[in-house]
Formats: sequence, C-alpha cells, structure tokens
Amino acid sequence: MIAKLFYVFVTLLVMINPIEAAASFATLTESDSPAARAQIAMRSTLIAGLVLLAFGFAGEALLRALGIGFAAFRIAGGLLLLRVGFSMVFAPGTSADGKSATGNAPDPTVFPLAIPIITGPGALTAIVTLMTRTHDSPIDVVILVVVATVVMVITYATMRGSVALTNLLGREGVDAIGRIIGIIVAAIAVQIVVDGLIELLPQFVRAA
Repeated sequence: MIAKLFYVFVTLLVMINPIEAAASFATLTESDSPAARAQIAMRSTLIAGLVLLAFGFAGEALLRALGIGFAAFRIAGGLLLLRVGFSMVFAPGTSADGKSATGNAPDPTVFPLAIPIITGPGALTAIVTLMTRTHDSPIDVVILVVVATVVMVITYATMRGSVALTNLLGREGVDAIGRIIGIIVAAIAVQIVVDGLIELLPQFVRAA
C-alpha cells in the first residue's frame, strides 16, 4: 500500500511539476497586486484540479466512445511524455519543459496557468493510467483522489511562494530542477509505453 501510494504521489508530482508551475506563475503575474496573485493562484489550482479529476474519471469512457483502446492511448501518451521529458532535459531556456510563460494575457488563470501549465497532456495521461490501475477499487480511487488533491495543494503553495522560491533557487536552480524532473518524466514515459505494449501483445498473439 505504501509503495503504491508513493508511486501515485511521485507520478502526479513530476507530471504536474509544481516548481515549474511556480516559475511560470511568477512571470505571468509579476505585474499583478498581491491580492490578485492570490486569487489567480487559487482559481487556477481549482480549475486544474477539476479538469484533472474529471478526465481521470471520464477519460477511459471517452476513449471507448471514440473507439480508442487504452493500450494505444498509453503508448501514444507515453511517446508524447518521452518527448516532453527530452525537451525538459535538453531545452536551452529556463522553462525546460517548453511551457513558455508570457505576460501578454490579461488573466492567465485558465490559459496558460490551469491548462496546460498545471494540467497538461502529461498529467492527463498519468491520471487516466493511474485510474485504470485502481481496478474499480473504492479505496484505491479514494487514495488517488486524495493524492491528486495533495499535489494540487502543493502546487498552490509553490505558486503563492513563487517569488521567494525563484529568489531562493535562482534561474539556474529552477532550470536544474526542471532537468532532473525531465529524466524522471522520461523514465515514467518509457514504463507507460512498455505497459501498453504488454497489454497489446496478447491481442496480437490471439489475432495470429
């Protein structure tokens, strides 16, 4: 149980990446007042959390309605995450995962903060994958929802403390953490692809 809890927590944590969210938040809201920054942080976290959980519960049914097997979704999502992981490791800029933070939008709450900076393709792929592994166990589902909520709270906290965090770590520190997380993302992506291939292999054997 502890190992499963730790895996779920680490997977969601690296996919949502609160440190990168905080760095982007600091740039996007640098011209806002402290009160406005607090409201933006709260709203963007709530919206991102609702989108994440909604896709976690409805994502598999949506894929079935579209005629897409979950094994294929795992492989596609894993390959996409692998590319994201490589981008995080090798990107030249301080926003190592490619999440560009620009201050052009007057209100960044929904876009780009909630989607895709906090809840992006990686997080959506991860939550659906984790949800299918619960095997409809109520306890596992509750654990997943609680862990996702905890990660969102951490993300909110890092955004609220984004100025102090970026001052403490510096641009180089944020960049280094982003690259380390990129390696973890790449490893998780490979595992998702492997799981998808293992799920597809019996289907190919039966077809042959």
